[in-house]
Amino acid sequence: MKNRREIIKSTAMLGAFSMLHKWASAIPLADTHSDILPMRTLIRNGEKVTAYSVGGWHLGNVADEAEAERMVEMSMDMGVRFFDTARGYQNGGSEERMGRLLVPKYRDQVFVMTKSHARTGEQAREHLELSLKALNTDQVDLWQIHTFTTPEDVDQRIENGVLDVFLEAKEKGKARYIGFTGHQSPHTHLYFLKWLDERGLELDTCQLPINVLDPSFESFQKQVVPVLLEREYGIIAMKTMSGGSMMGKRIDTTPDWIKTEMIPDMVRETGITPAQLHQYVYSLPVSSLVSGCTTMAELEHNIGVLQNFKNLSDSDMQSLEKLVEPYAGLIVENYKRVLDIGS
Repeated sequence: MKNRREIIKSTAMLGAFSMLHKWASAIPLADTHSDILPMRTLIRNGEKVTAYSVGGWHLGNVADEAEAERMVEMSMDMGVRFFDTARGYQNGGSEERMGRLLVPKYRDQVFVMTKSHARTGEQAREHLELSLKALNTDQVDLWQIHTFTTPEDVDQRIENGVLDVFLEAKEKGKARYIGFTGHQSPHTHLYFLKWLDERGLELDTCQLPINVLDPSFESFQKQVVPVLLEREYGIIAMKTMSGGSMMGKRIDTTPDWIKTEMIPDMVRETGITPAQLHQYVYSLPVSSLVSGCTTMAELEHNIGVLQNFKNLSDSDMQSLEKLVEPYAGLIVENYKRVLDIGS
């Protein structure tokens, strides 16, 4: 007999896994540069992207411009065609780097995503123009509302006109598709999706934390992913390694009350490998996994996992979840917040 946890998981994810073949059609294509990595559907109209996306935060943090250029070229050589960035990354520096190193050479071959953390419509419109200029293009493939935190944050940004500017950008062709992101609470995602449903609106994508720890604590995978699949949103996974905190590192979202010595090195202590952490996410019905790298070796490893990927079985995934379950919670998943939703 299944235990309660297995019943919850199987119920929530039944529809998700039944759609896996649609979303994980690993068909290598070819372009003028090289063979492309496995592609998965991102947009309702059937448009696909590579299942791995280069994270713009980390690329923007690479100190040496020549090294960053080598990483862009390696990404293209190894078949990546999906690149992530955001207006807030290095105060526009990540976008500017892609506007120098990626877009001029490969614009017609790559899918470029950026994001805006704007709190008002005026700021969102300004961010879009700055992003287009920095990226050296007149249109982004995907523009996302960046980092919804709470239902109150959703309400405030909507009231201030942020969503209107995103809808307008798509209508005018400055953004081909639009979406939203957030990593703090699944309740915020569900709140926004319900708000959209009640008004007959829909966006194209959602970016959210998906990793092996997530099912055990404030789970996006259990609560949000089935809703996104039902509405045919493109699902973009992030925080595959909790931004590095699975290896005992502080990250940009680590609260001050969490001391470095409090963060366990889960990877070392459990023996789980970075490759397994990526394989776990790829075995779910996600459209793409955004993962950051600061070295050529990390980039080559991450791309290599997808090149050699085979779906994990349900039992293998459950074993990995059980192995790391003691580490789930706010210390390692310190980008999450527990919201009071009782009122």
